[in-house]
Amino acid sequence: MRFYITLLLISISSLVSAQGRNAYIDPFLKTQWYLGFFGGVNLTGVSPVNTFYGYAPLNYNVNEIEKSYNNFSHLGTQAGLVFMFYTEGFTIGLKPGIHSYTVEHSTRANWVDSNNASNALEINYKHTTNFHYLEFPLTVQYDLISSKVRPYVGVGGYYGLLLEANRTIERSGTDSASGSSGGFTNQEKTIGVNDLFITSSIGILGFVGASYDPGNIRITLDLGYKYGLNNITSTENRYLNNDMAAIGEATDDLQLRNLYLTLGFVFPLKFISKQFNAVH
Repeated sequence: MRFYITLLLISISSLVSAQGRNAYIDPFLKTQWYLGFFGGVNLTGVSPVNTFYGYAPLNYNVNEIEKSYNNFSHLGTQAGLVFMFYTEGFTIGLKPGIHSYTVEHSTRANWVDSNNASNALEINYKHTTNFHYLEFPLTVQYDLISSKVRPYVGVGGYYGLLLEANRTIERSGTDSASGSSGGFTNQEKTIGVNDLFITSSIGILGFVGASYDPGNIRITLDLGYKYGLNNITSTENRYLNNDMAAIGEATDDLQLRNLYLTLGFVFPLKFISKQFNAVH
């Protein structure tokens, strides 16, 4: 009997000791740091808060030259680095990178001779604006399940610094007032428009995605939406660009909207031991 009691006590002691060791090891095993890179594409739109014009027409309503925004029609790109910390299904990420956005809007102007209606001029302007931002998104995501393929949801915010902005203007229309008739299209002109925008962009974002762990690497795929919170237009310089003023253009108060798809590759920085996989 003593033998069995002694054996039982040894077993209990070993179990308690093992649990104590696991309790000490588990917090270390359940965390991981990752470093990697990402790249992807995006579609961008703008939401005009207030609309402005470079001039006020005398013989027709300003609504006849109202601007029209063609949102989410041009493909942009993004690429950068990924720093992530994982614990208990949650991942905190910092993803600095270069983000390029393209937005388009159009304006038009009409003139008709009051004495001869056949003398008329219609000009259409297509404005394609390209933005390049250095952005710092900070995100938090949660794994919905734990497996090699892990779907997740996440939210975050970002701060962007404007690196460059340029605009390509294409003019077309119909001219029956200069002695000729029929349509025309002028050569595109690209100008720098950094002065029309402020240097910062602030917003929030939400995304869904999934990660795949084939080994000591994690592959991620995110589909997200970014919602700009501030007006990116410089209110002080709205009318100061000579090329814009010459065609009666003034930049509206704008907030960015962005739909993006990103593919990422991250690598664990903490290798635990040969007995444990470094990817959690």
